[in-house]
Amino acid sequence: MALLTDAQTTPQTAPQTTRRLTGGQIAAEYLTRAGVPYLVGIPGHGIMAFLDAFHDYKDKIKILMPRHEQSAVHFADGYYRVSGRPLAVYTSIGPGALNTAIGLGTAYVDGCPVLVFTGDAHTYMAGKGVLQEIDRGQDANFARVMEPLTKRVWKPSRPDQLPAIMQRAFAEMMTGRRGPVLIDLPMDVQAEDAMVAIPEPEQYGQPRRVYPDADPVARAAAMLVNSERPVILAGGGILHAEAWAELRQVAELTGAAVIATMNAKGVFPENKHPLSAMSGGAKGTEVGNHMARTADVVLAVGTRFADETASSYRKGATYNFPETKLIHIDIDPTQIGKNYPTDIGVVADAKTGLEALIGAIRELRPDYDWQNAPYTREICERREAWFASMADRQADTDPVTISRFLKELRGAVADDAIIAHSSGNVQAAIISEFPFYEPRTNLTTGGFSTLGWAYPAALGAKVAKPE
Repeated sequence: MALLTDAQTTPQTAPQTTRRLTGGQIAAEYLTRAGVPYLVGIPGHGIMAFLDAFHDYKDKIKILMPRHEQSAVHFADGYYRVSGRPLAVYTSIGPGALNTAIGLGTAYVDGCPVLVFTGDAHTYMAGKGVLQEIDRGQDANFARVMEPLTKRVWKPSRPDQLPAIMQRAFAEMMTGRRGPVLIDLPMDVQAEDAMVAIPEPEQYGQPRRVYPDADPVARAAAMLVNSERPVILAGGGILHAEAWAELRQVAELTGAAVIATMNAKGVFPENKHPLSAMSGGAKGTEVGNHMARTADVVLAVGTRFADETASSYRKGATYNFPETKLIHIDIDPTQIGKNYPTDIGVVADAKTGLEALIGAIRELRPDYDWQNAPYTREICERREAWFASMADRQADTDPVTISRFLKELRGAVADDAIIAHSSGNVQAAIISEFPFYEPRTNLTTGGFSTLGWAYPAALGAKVAKPE
């Protein structure tokens, strides 16, 4: 495995100019340079000095105010899922900051980057019990609450620490398995100033690609080429890596049936590509589960085999490991072999892993007539049978069923319409009955299954893609 950045081959630039800036101004300057267009949150006394600094940046960063801090994080989450770019969220001290917990948990489980700023007690007042301070276990102890819900938490004690923290925060949330981060800002750190140089985000915080080792890729290619019933399980990592084109190439080079996890629906054109087997798992389709349990090789990409994807690991319900061979590509090495024995593990992000696999497969078999293969005909027949089996549920009845509504909705909206849904029966029906045709059109809170997520996430998506 190699971890490389373009910055490693870029000559060092001239020393940066230092300026006297407050903590709030440092954050505003860095966010502006990083191209963050919106700051989302609700003001309060604990974040006022931070927020005041953005007055001078109002032409570059718009401030949006939701009705609840949890919704602010959901908004930023939805914005990222359709744009691939993170937003910043701000809150006051105490209850406002704690209100972000569910939003952070949702983003953390689904691997969505969000940068949250929370106000906290002044460094010189910590432990005094200032208004809304959490101080019994430790002075100004709010940040501890958020540790399990974020990739990293920072709490600067001086404004001159902020430039480096901002750079590290962006690098942390946008590299490896992505996720939210939090900067807990004491009120005096927001207001005090220091002579600082602001780092350029493109030099320090750009997303890094993880490239795979050649040996496991070559072995994976040989296993797939020799497979008679290959299946690809497409996970959310394909969305983060923007690897849907590479996914399609691997599918067509191998003739593999493609099933998608809950979050990944849309990375492969469901019901419009002959190799689509829709979805598998506890809420999946019969075509998806059948192809998975009868596969001789499964290529899993950017997925952690959560319990719903694997039908609670009941053998034969969705998968038949270890009789079925497993190739697992993931950016997080701790996920490989965690829930199922893995025959070939490839540590890489989805894009670089699939790119390498494409090259290795073409060396072994440059062309493959997947369109006329009996396996492709089987996938098509089973997919058609699945939709035919839903005819009764989709019939014109009174009251209207969820299934009928989803059928009418799919026929009424464009292929690239963005649909946001959260927990409950509708989400379960969408997984198995509602086909998505394009990436980043299916927005759902997969791993955390958060009620109330869909509406603020949809607002974020609308701001990101107003068309």
